[in-house]
Amino acid sequence: MSRSFGLVLFAVAAAVSAAAQPQHLTLADAVRSALRSGTPATLARSSEERARVAQQEAFGALLPQVDARFQRYSQSINLQTFGFTIPGQPPVVGPFNVSDAQLAAAMQVFNVAALNRYRAMQQSFAASRYAVQAADNDVAVAVARLYLVAERASTQIASRQADVTLFERLLKQAEDEFAAGTGTRLDVAQANVQLSRARQALLVAQNDRENAVLALLNAIGADQAAGVTLDTTIPTPPTTQPLLPDLLARARTQRPELAQLATQEKAARLGVEAARAMRLPTLGFDYEGDLSGNQTNDLRYSRRIAGVVSLPLMRADIRANIARATIELHDVETQLAQRQRDVEQDVRRARMNVESATARSAVAQQSVKVAEEALTIARDRRAAGYGSPVEVDRAEDSYRQAREDLIAAEADAAAAEYDLQHATGDIARLTEPSP
Repeated sequence: MSRSFGLVLFAVAAAVSAAAQPQHLTLADAVRSALRSGTPATLARSSEERARVAQQEAFGALLPQVDARFQRYSQSINLQTFGFTIPGQPPVVGPFNVSDAQLAAAMQVFNVAALNRYRAMQQSFAASRYAVQAADNDVAVAVARLYLVAERASTQIASRQADVTLFERLLKQAEDEFAAGTGTRLDVAQANVQLSRARQALLVAQNDRENAVLALLNAIGADQAAGVTLDTTIPTPPTTQPLLPDLLARARTQRPELAQLATQEKAARLGVEAARAMRLPTLGFDYEGDLSGNQTNDLRYSRRIAGVVSLPLMRADIRANIARATIELHDVETQLAQRQRDVEQDVRRARMNVESATARSAVAQQSVKVAEEALTIARDRRAAGYGSPVEVDRAEDSYRQAREDLIAAEADAAAAEYDLQHATGDIARLTEPSP
């Protein structure tokens, strides 16, 4: 008994320990989780499912329609209602029991309007699939941005932890110099201020990271109480970018928004054709079978089979449907033309942002090198007795600011690269497993 209880305690402790360990989350994992559990992706799939149901409904209009009904009732008939009078007989006949089984079937043999409506629903369903892909791309770039914000905050934490360690060492050095009589109380006070500022900056960075991680977990539909660890290395954009014509060609081919609107345009054209086809005659087949009698064991069979040709002569709604479908086609064509211009603008702007951010990152790297060299010189001058604590303090501030600018520039460059991938439709590759 005690051994079983001990095994249970061990299993519970192991489960708690496993739950307490932070889960490593890569960018691809975050994107896949958002596409699987995130709200926007889930709603997009629901829209696709509604389009599929509408397609099935349009197809059902082309299939035979069959209804069956069975009823048993007690009936009386007043002959005078129909203008009959039988001498010596009461006008009311009955009541008598009736058992009636009916079967009715109808089928559209030739209906161009219904066929075109079904083809239009097929195109609408295909457009809904492209809409899901567009939503997935939007989710991917949004998650990539949130992931990048969390990565940037993690990098800032590492940088500011290094600052805290540095200023703790400088404070110890100032205190030792003051105790030895080679330093001043002002040096110690300045070192304390620098250390306090570094610790405050570290707290801000830690708070920023927690907020970024919470936003990321919320976006991907994960438990916000779960601990995660992220890749702290901000991705570096490629050194060479494809030519603008190539980027535009890729965007026109890969952007699902363009394919969605092009498919919607086909659906709208079929909608116009379906509205116009309502003027055409339709050919149908009808069948009605009936089994009736006083009792269920003496039912008599009768039936009616008919071919029905229907031709609308005066239908005011047909003209309205044609006008409505034509307006819808015009709107889709306008949206497609505008979206093509928007895609080109997205690509051009994203490429310019990548070039600008990459250049700013290179300048920030050079600034860090210059600030680091200036800090080394200031410390050497201070150690040799030529420099002042103020000079070292300013050099340290410049170096810290240069590193902050570098982290921000690298994060902006990575974000610009993600925006370019979204503009060209390459953002979907984030869900692919790493080689």
